[in-house]
Amino acid sequence: MSKLKMAIVAALTIPSLNVMAEEEKSSDFAVSYNIGLFSQYIFRGYTQTHGDPALQGGVDVEHSSGLYAGAWASNVSWLDDSDAYDNGGSLEIDLYAGYASEIGDTGVSYDVGVLQYLYPGEVSAGIANANTTEVHAGLGYGWFDTAVHVVTSNDAWTWGDAAGADSAKGTTYYEINAEVPVGDLVDHKLLSGVSAQFHMGYQHFAGASNNQDSYADWLIGATKSFANDIDVGYYYTGTDVRDGNGWWVKRDGKYLGDSSHTLYITKSF
Repeated sequence: MSKLKMAIVAALTIPSLNVMAEEEKSSDFAVSYNIGLFSQYIFRGYTQTHGDPALQGGVDVEHSSGLYAGAWASNVSWLDDSDAYDNGGSLEIDLYAGYASEIGDTGVSYDVGVLQYLYPGEVSAGIANANTTEVHAGLGYGWFDTAVHVVTSNDAWTWGDAAGADSAKGTTYYEINAEVPVGDLVDHKLLSGVSAQFHMGYQHFAGASNNQDSYADWLIGATKSFANDIDVGYYYTGTDVRDGNGWWVKRDGKYLGDSSHTLYITKSF
């Protein structure tokens, strides 16, 4: 799996967990699995689990041509926190597919694809559907990559015309990421397998009634890789949303978009 495609999928949760296993010589297909335990689930700066732990996992299938598809899931609580669902709303399932490759021998990678966010359950009356469809395109080179994600569904994460507001279609997320292999740059045994992650993003909600909820988010973190494809890491995230502006939901004295710390351990197969 290319570094860029890993970054695109990382829009689901940062850092990316989808590390592709070595392709078997007898097949043009490669299949990998991942599982992770996080102190909370952060998506584009907002906690999806109200600061509680999240168990996440997925499967990826990649063809030697560059085509790929996958599925990923995590527990969530934000739909229940906001009373958006009458029943269910405690699970996120993401289905995605696309094409990733490089431009000749330039070292520039690219990725185009589609992602469907699913939140099984019964939406409360007057609330737009949480299920969301996005398409994305991105470029990467060396330590850096950037991507644009565009919503193609009328409803997106409970914004949209199903609630009598403006359509969420055209809602766009812009991001730029960097992953620095610290262990390769500094010759010290304690830093072996260590990498640093940096992220900046901007979520723009389409429609006049939705745009007030637009915001920027950021992340800084570090991961250490161990034998047997086990990673342990930490990241610090935040947004530029302030009290009284945008989607600044407060439950039990905590803002869902406030700056926060996350610890995790992941395993890939």
